[in-house]
Amino acid sequence: DCGDVPGNAHDLSMHYRLAEQASRKITANNTLLITLGGDHGVPIPILRGLDAHGPITLVQIDAHLDWKDATNGVREGYSSPIRRASEMDHISEIFQIGLRCQGSAQSADVAAARAYGSHLITDMELQDSGIDAVLKKIPAGGNTYLTIDADGMDPSAMPAVAGPAPGGVTYHQARKLIQGLAAKTRVLGMDIVEITPKRDVNEITAITAGNLIINMIGSAVRVGYFD
Repeated sequence: DCGDVPGNAHDLSMHYRLAEQASRKITANNTLLITLGGDHGVPIPILRGLDAHGPITLVQIDAHLDWKDATNGVREGYSSPIRRASEMDHISEIFQIGLRCQGSAQSADVAAARAYGSHLITDMELQDSGIDAVLKKIPAGGNTYLTIDADGMDPSAMPAVAGPAPGGVTYHQARKLIQGLAAKTRVLGMDIVEITPKRDVNEITAITAGNLIINMIGSAVRVGYFD
């Protein structure tokens, strides 16, 4: 455990700078970086710190598109991580899995995502085609990063979110995605964000998050990431 990135109420951008520094320092040593959020703005500095490891395929589990350029003047908040990632030279293909929330994006945001070439995999497509079909689309052999918004998961597996939506990625699908990514790519890092602890039910969300992290670590060890 590398500890927490401290915040500063007088400098709201300080924790982003420190998170980027931590990301760069940790991943310089062949380390699998696992980050616990915060809101979904957290991956922005984490991904910036991976600039020496490109090209990186970004894989997102989320109910929302997250391509807003700004929300109330904030350009690096929880509605914009994928738009900001798309502007980084070391981020290549983007796969967005579990999309299903009405009102999560304006038409211009959808157009920007499609213009970039992002693979928009709705929850309906996921449930009809299965997670194996999604995994086949993700290129093998390169570096990947996985970002998990808790609201992208089925609420029965992760109820502790601000905006739950019916449907979503099941625990089994997420576990299979993690194991598949580890087997066919080099996963540089993973984050789980947007958990609202006070809304948890019988600690289900915390248990699910912990099990997904354990699966990521175990999968990485099994396929030989580390000595």
